[in-house]
Amino acid sequence: MGARVGGLLLVVGACGESSALPPPTAENLVDTAVVYAITGTAIGTPSAFDLVLALPRRPELQEDYDFVFDVDTAGRPVLLPARLTGLGGTAGFLRTSDAFDDIDRAPIEDYVTDSVLVLEEDMTFLARSRSTQTGCSYFYGAIPRYGKIEVIALDLVARTVTLKHLVNLNCGYRSLTPGLPDS
Repeated sequence: MGARVGGLLLVVGACGESSALPPPTAENLVDTAVVYAITGTAIGTPSAFDLVLALPRRPELQEDYDFVFDVDTAGRPVLLPARLTGLGGTAGFLRTSDAFDDIDRAPIEDYVTDSVLVLEEDMTFLARSRSTQTGCSYFYGAIPRYGKIEVIALDLVARTVTLKHLVNLNCGYRSLTPGLPDS
């Protein structure tokens, strides 16, 4: 995990003064993850995703996650931000019509935190994590991580979703291109 900065610097960085951020230490990497529905699958399978660490999680073991996957009563595959699972927080989604590879920077605002995101294969969305101090032990406070995610496969029989993702693990940085970010 790399060096992280707090909330005040996020605002400064958002205004174009990325030189106020410490140098990035974690490279942005594209990866994939399989997440299982929180209902109708075996306990012990990861049904949540943690954007702070860019990893699938088992929500019955820990509350460090940003969204969970499920298949709703209408048979639709959905993501629920942590707020809808009772955890609260700032984790959210921002659907986009842009292709995964065309997204190079995450916005700060307009993430939906209070409703489900209905998934479709090949859809892309941006995600903002809960605000956290994990790896951000600066006095400025907790800030979120940002990422881009593409749904590459949905299996409603197995109740799984396969996600391609790139999450910037450098606090205060919103660049969503592979490699060491510059902002």
